Amino acid sequence: MRKHTEKLGTEPILSLLLKLALPSMAGLIIGNLYVIVDRMFVGKFVGAVGLAAMNAAMPITMVIFAITILIGRGSAVLYSIALGKKDYPEAQKLFGMSMFLYIVSAIVITTGGLIFLDPLLYLFGIPSEALELGREYLSASLFGTIFIMLGFQNNLIRAEGYSGLAMFTQIIGAVINVGLDALFVAKFGWGMTGAAWATVIAQGASALWVMRYFSSSRSIAKFDWKSFHFHGRAYFTRILYNGCSPFAINIAGSVIWSVQNHMLLHYGGLLAMSAFGVILTLNRLLMGLVFGICMGMQPLIGYNFGAQQFPRVVKAFYFTVALTVLFAFIPYLGVQIFAPQIFALFVESSDTELINIGVYSMRRYLLLFPIGCGSILVSQYFQSIGRAPVSLFIAMTRQIGFQVPLILILPQIYGYDGVLFAGPIGDALAFFIAAFLMQRELRRLQNSSKKRTLPLQETAIFTDTHGEL
Repeated sequence: MRKHTEKLGTEPILSLLLKLALPSMAGLIIGNLYVIVDRMFVGKFVGAVGLAAMNAAMPITMVIFAITILIGRGSAVLYSIALGKKDYPEAQKLFGMSMFLYIVSAIVITTGGLIFLDPLLYLFGIPSEALELGREYLSASLFGTIFIMLGFQNNLIRAEGYSGLAMFTQIIGAVINVGLDALFVAKFGWGMTGAAWATVIAQGASALWVMRYFSSSRSIAKFDWKSFHFHGRAYFTRILYNGCSPFAINIAGSVIWSVQNHMLLHYGGLLAMSAFGVILTLNRLLMGLVFGICMGMQPLIGYNFGAQQFPRVVKAFYFTVALTVLFAFIPYLGVQIFAPQIFALFVESSDTELINIGVYSMRRYLLLFPIGCGSILVSQYFQSIGRAPVSLFIAMTRQIGFQVPLILILPQIYGYDGVLFAGPIGDALAFFIAAFLMQRELRRLQNSSKKRTLPLQETAIFTDTHGEL
């Protein structure tokens, strides 16, 4: 369906962005139900210790997702640009290479995770009283690694312009996960193990849906085992190059989450760590709105950048900013106003101590959430056009440059409040850097649109390793 994909370069920008972004946002929100529903059932039927165990396991999940997005988004950027150039054999190679990398990575991660289960849990800050529950949850969850990775190929479905179909990947998995959680955890009383297996089965269903698409007549890339092999170091390096920014974001997030777990235990205790399991889940849900918009932006900007339609690239970015403002502020205000009611969904109403510390922490930790969305949007833009070094610089400035030092220093002065405010302050500082870089990029695009083409060093996807900042 090449004519469908070519509409990315001809149809009105706003309608295209809405068609791509809204299903992506809905899909990510629904997809986040995996974690949210698990948290709800564990909080209600296992308790605070179970929430702490899930919080300690989360950095490992983020590492898995980091590797998944390294391959998936790196492939998707190149895939969109190849479609913009109408180079369909190249698109097939990128699909085959990404499938090969996913399969190999899943085998290594699952095996290594099971062998080093306890050391990993201790590294990521699990309390000793939650270790057994952490083992139960993570040992089952690791078997879903291959399904997470294969399901992430819905980014290529979205790159072909079928954002609605990609959304159904998350819908199918989320619906199955909710049903199985109710059955395994609430009815059968399987606790952490039941919650984990409910998620794994749901992820498997999502992956099956995605693979079915690539076996259909609609897809440009085809499910062909002959193409699932290593296509050479050049392809491998280009994929890693263009996926390194979101990979680094998630790895840095895992580091921050782990450090934060240790600081929470030291300054707030088990209840604070349990509360943050809920808070960070809600943060991921809110971020899903922003990343959904960015996922809708990515094929649109990638295609038009590849086709050298630079005025459309600029226009698409401005519309993306407007959508981000809308979908960042409204949910943010809802969380701030209704924090007690939201937190009570995850724990028993009688556990007032946990609810109180949760509400107190949530309102402060998410204080500058809309500001943090700005630097994420700019980072995702640069990734969409293949300028991975700039995207990586923005991401690392926000997380490693500011948040890690702040979370180590501020608690020494302000105690538990220092843990809470490290994130918002880091987001604000990173925003000003991202805004400065994006202002320069927009001027460059506007000047280049008059000349029709960008200078060679700006259009290179792989050879521009220095990436002017």
